[in-house]
Amino acid sequence: MPLSQTLKYTLRHVAKRNPWVLRRCAELISRERAHPAMHRVRQERLLANILAHARSVPAYARAAAAAPARDGLAYLRDAFPIIDKLSLRAEPERYLTGGRLPGRHAALLAETSGTTGTPLDVYRSFGSALVEEAFHLQSWHWAGWRPGEKQAVLRGERVVPIAQRSAPFWFEDPAGAQLFLSTRHLDPDTVAQLAARVLSYGARQLRAYPSAAYDFATLLTEADIELRFDTVITGSEMLYDFQRERIESVFGARVFDHYGMAERVAFAAECELGRMHVNPEYGVLEIVDEDGNPTDDEGTIVGTSFFNRVMPFIRYKMNDSARWNHEPCACGRTYPVIEGIGGRLADQLYDIDGRAVNGTVIGFAFDGMRNVHKGQVIQTAVDRWTIRIVPTSNYRAIDGERVLAKLAEQVSARVRAHIEVVRDIPSLPSGKYKWVVQTLDRRPAAPKRRAQSRPALTAGLAV
Repeated sequence: MPLSQTLKYTLRHVAKRNPWVLRRCAELISRERAHPAMHRVRQERLLANILAHARSVPAYARAAAAAPARDGLAYLRDAFPIIDKLSLRAEPERYLTGGRLPGRHAALLAETSGTTGTPLDVYRSFGSALVEEAFHLQSWHWAGWRPGEKQAVLRGERVVPIAQRSAPFWFEDPAGAQLFLSTRHLDPDTVAQLAARVLSYGARQLRAYPSAAYDFATLLTEADIELRFDTVITGSEMLYDFQRERIESVFGARVFDHYGMAERVAFAAECELGRMHVNPEYGVLEIVDEDGNPTDDEGTIVGTSFFNRVMPFIRYKMNDSARWNHEPCACGRTYPVIEGIGGRLADQLYDIDGRAVNGTVIGFAFDGMRNVHKGQVIQTAVDRWTIRIVPTSNYRAIDGERVLAKLAEQVSARVRAHIEVVRDIPSLPSGKYKWVVQTLDRRPAAPKRRAQSRPALTAGLAV
C-alpha cells in the first residue's frame, strides 16, 4: 500500500478511535438495558440541544425559537414539517447553520446519491463523525468485535485502480486492524487470491455490503473454497433473506445487519437474536403513514439527527419503510425495535466480462452531480448500459459526460454506457423506486480468457 494511503488511514483511526470515542462507546453500552423512561429522558435532552442550535438554521429558526423546555418530542411532530431530499436540493443554504456553506476546512462533505440516483451534498460537523464512530463500534460489539480484532472489509473503498488486472486487490490498514478488499475486482479470477489473503491476514469478522458479501460467498462456493468468519456485519443496502441465508451458510457465521444512511438521521442495529434495535441516543426515528401521521402499520421512516451542527436534519423523510415491533427483546436491551425495513431497490448488473458490479458502488457515478434531479441505470444488453437522467434546469451535456467519466473511473472501466435524458422516471406500482434495473433474464457469459497462474489454494480453507 502506498505510504500516503497508509498515513491517511492511520490518521483517520487515530482521530476516530481516540479515547473520547472509546469512552463514548462504553457509555452507550452501559445504558443499553436502562429503563425505557431513562432513554426518553436522555432523548429529550439531546433533542433540546439540537433544537436550540437550530435557531441559527433559516429553515428551522422560527419553530426552533418557540421550542418548549419540556416535551420536545411532542413539539417536534407538531411544529416541524416533514422535509425530504427534494426540499434540501431546492434550497440547500436554508438548511445550513447560518444559512451559508461552511468553510472548506470547517466541515466534512459527503457527495452522495445514496442508493436512489438523486445526488445530495451532505455537510457534517467533525464532532458528528466522531460520535458516529462510537455508535458503529457499539453495534460491532454486539457482533462480538473487540478493539484490535481484525476485520476484512468488502465495501466501497477504492482499494486499487479500477483498470488494474493483477494482484494485489487489497490493502492493509494496520492502525484500524482492517484488510480492505476491492469490491470492483471481485470475480472468478480473483476470488482465490482474495480468500488466501484473508486467510493469511487472520480476519475473524467480515464487514461488507450485503450484495458484496453474497457475491463473495457465491464465488467461493463455485470455486470450492471454504472460508470462515465468526460474524458478518452488513449495512448500506437492503439485506434480503436469500442473501442472509447464503452468507451465513457459506461463512458459517451469523449476520448482524445495521440500518443507517448518508444523512445520519437514524441508526439501528441487529442484536444477537436478529432483532433490529433503534438507538434512541442517535436521533428520533418516526414511522408515519401517507398523511405524515404516526402509525404502527408499515410506514415511511422519518428521522431527526442529534449531532450534526453544520447541516442538521429535522424530520427528514427517507425512501425506506418499516413498522414498529413493541414486543420486548429477550436480549435485554430496551431500545425500540423495528422490522420489515424496505426500500433501496436495485437489481444486479454486470460488466462486459460478466463480472458483477455492486449496486451501491454504481451510485458513486452520481456523487456530487448537482444538476441531476434523478437517475436510473439499466442494463439493456450484455454489453450495454443506459443511464437515464431527469435533468434540472441547469443541466448541460457536460453533466452527463461527467457521470460517464465517474462511472469509468470509480465504478468499472469495463462498461459501455450512454446517457438518455428523460422527463421523469416513474416508480413501481408498489410506490418503490428501483434505480438499478436489470433487463436481461440471465447473467452474461464471461468471454473466454487465456489461462492465468493462480496461487495454490485447495478446498478446505478455514479462517
